[in-house]
Amino acid sequence: MFSKVLDLTVFPDEEQAFNFLYPLFHRDFVAQNVYLADSIYVNPQGQGMRDGREKVFWHITTRENKVRVKEGNRYQVITSRPLDPDRAKRIEWVKTILLNHAHADIKCFYRKETKGKKPIRFYLWAHQQDFVVIVQKLGASESFLVTCFYITEVYKREDYAKWFNEYQSGTNPELQGCEWF
Repeated sequence: MFSKVLDLTVFPDEEQAFNFLYPLFHRDFVAQNVYLADSIYVNPQGQGMRDGREKVFWHITTRENKVRVKEGNRYQVITSRPLDPDRAKRIEWVKTILLNHAHADIKCFYRKETKGKKPIRFYLWAHQQDFVVIVQKLGASESFLVTCFYITEVYKREDYAKWFNEYQSGTNPELQGCEWF
């Protein structure tokens, strides 16, 4: 089901990698409509645009990096989003996972985020490949990609297993009747 991961080592810098990756994203999400469960449109512009590309493109190819830097007597946090090869080389998996959400290799579950009053999000976890896609609903029949990433830490894999099992058990009252389809 999954294509071979892309080799990004052939690109000498991030800009060339992004210039290679964006047409793949555009082909999969902008040039044609993608529907989750044949009914919920995955809007690639649901988060808007940045630097001439959909913001979600940056979320599925980069990873936030925060560094504390001392400036005079104070520390300042500098935030950047450098290329995340683990995410970016699996960019073609995102659409595959969305279109094949019911496949046995994809564990799907809903989860209410813990920070603030965020809505319930839909997680699609390709558990054998350690890859996660997260989608948030925009309305009755529209959603947007929040992000995707490759799981590199064992404890994160354990978190996803816990969240999946919690959803499957039906013990969380916040998730009662939350299904989109």
